[in-house]
Amino acid sequence: MSAPDTLMPLVSAPWLDADGHPLSVTSLSGLRSEVIQNLECSYPGILKPAMKTLLGTCCGLAGTELGSIDFTGCWFLEEPWSVFRPALTLAIDDAERRWIAEVGDRDLPGPVWCVFSHPEVTIYVSDDLADFMATLRERTCRGEMGAWLQNLTAQARAVWSQRHALAMRPHEAPQSDRSIRGWLLALPSDAYVYDLRRRCDARGWPYGVVGPSGRLYRCGRLPVFAVAGLPAEGWRAPHPRARIAPSLGAQVSAEVAFAIETPLSRRKPRAKPEPPARGSSLSRRASSRLHGRESAAVEVQPCA
Repeated sequence: MSAPDTLMPLVSAPWLDADGHPLSVTSLSGLRSEVIQNLECSYPGILKPAMKTLLGTCCGLAGTELGSIDFTGCWFLEEPWSVFRPALTLAIDDAERRWIAEVGDRDLPGPVWCVFSHPEVTIYVSDDLADFMATLRERTCRGEMGAWLQNLTAQARAVWSQRHALAMRPHEAPQSDRSIRGWLLALPSDAYVYDLRRRCDARGWPYGVVGPSGRLYRCGRLPVFAVAGLPAEGWRAPHPRARIAPSLGAQVSAEVAFAIETPLSRRKPRAKPEPPARGSSLSRRASSRLHGRESAAVEVQPCA
């Protein structure tokens, strides 16, 4: 059975606990064909036939331990790190973790990552959307979501505590395989490389290891990443500062209507905040931080 065929019953069948009682998780209605066609303009990456079939049956889930799960790409802001884009933001939970699925040449988005804001670590979760949904459903129905999330958090902390030992330097390229050797040689000399191709207990990389001045790199679409820049406080601190504090929209019903009626509006904020007074210290500090972050451009380099 293919991954798309495996995914359909995972989202459409009722979610029951171990005793057969229904859970609070509900599947949201599918989209009409003309809505799906319009959605292609705003969907991150190419909307594959398998995803169109899924969206025609179910556009997301409500009531999960992670909050609302989105398959449309319209409910949440675009993934900020370009090393993962194009990516579908599936959920942003109460702990400010971003659950994203890369959109590439596969039938379904994948792999799926969990991007922690504290510590600033990204953990590999699943190979694709079907695998992620199977894990989410199994853990939810067994009442094991709390333990699963705690395990992911423990992995993130382990990656952060081992950020020195896990890093490889570009000058070690001769000892690396040919698929990434040329890419390693093109990196800055101060870069730290994290190769996640091998499966292990804590499969992740500390994207915040060099602080806000860091530059991020990736070897094509391989799970091989690098960070470069002055170590700053991020390299030495036991836990880095959180960067992103996203918030979900109002009710799920409003989110679905938002996704259907305005597919391009995912790039717009949910609410228009009151701007600070011109020339105020708050405005100057916010502008300084924004320009500082833009100057530390996120870079992606293809493999040689």
